Amino acid sequence: MLQIWAATPTPFTPDGKLALDVVAAQAAHLHAAGVAGVFVGGTTGEFPALDAAERQSLVEAWQDARPAGMGLGVHVGHTDLAQAQQLAAHAESCGADLVAAVGPYYGDAPSLDALVAHLAEIAAAAPGTPFGFYHIPSMTGSRYQPSDVVGTLAAAAPTTAAVKFTDADLLEFDRTRAAAPGIDAYFGRDELLPAALACGADRVIGTLYNGMAPLAHAVAAAFHRGEPAEAYRLHAPFREVARVANAGGGIGFLKALMNALGPDAGPARSPHGRLEGATRAAVDELAASVRAAQETAHG
Repeated sequence: MLQIWAATPTPFTPDGKLALDVVAAQAAHLHAAGVAGVFVGGTTGEFPALDAAERQSLVEAWQDARPAGMGLGVHVGHTDLAQAQQLAAHAESCGADLVAAVGPYYGDAPSLDALVAHLAEIAAAAPGTPFGFYHIPSMTGSRYQPSDVVGTLAAAAPTTAAVKFTDADLLEFDRTRAAAPGIDAYFGRDELLPAALACGADRVIGTLYNGMAPLAHAVAAAFHRGEPAEAYRLHAPFREVARVANAGGGIGFLKALMNALGPDAGPARSPHGRLEGATRAAVDELAASVRAAQETAHG
């Protein structure tokens, strides 16, 4: 069975303030959709646009709202190591099941050892919580292979337990899964789910699962009963969303789409902002097609 975690959007009011009262609705919606866990304060959550106090408040809201049995993963990466450590310690105090961090992302670490030392210091701030490396080179620009990072980090930080692998390199995904004994590898490219399943993925974290988890479950079920062509067919809406979002959407577009498929978490913060005109129409059209696909898959 595929374990699905949603990379949750941070809810904002129309004027850009935190709207923490929406978190309970997000948690209930995801629980009803069969989502096993949430990844809070990541790329989808617009963490670079939040200050440390806001990130902590967000985690506290999820601590209070998550249903029994729903996993809580918290991204704590920061350009300031001390603040990353503060966020990690706070996440542990809130009962997080996983603390994860990207490496330095405004200028790459000068060496693999420097990157691992940076991550190990973050992990040490939450010594009782499993730690994960968040690999998303499209955003961080990191030149280091995650298999090397995870393999080295496992020796340097005893709590190393996971990697969030948000990249299209499936060969490197396979190498990363083998880099450390027992590592939990969460695949993060929703648009490549059938290929990841074929490579042995058994858990995912992604944006689209906020509104498309039932369809992802149908994809995985078809794959595991030996019907890969049906899994690929069912997966088509994910690929279409990726195509349209990549053409001119990004974080703000995907947030608007997930708002249309679940609780409204408000507009993204600058620079993503509100959607208007043809872009807004594209969101509405995609949302309608996704709803129809999910109804057919579970009809």
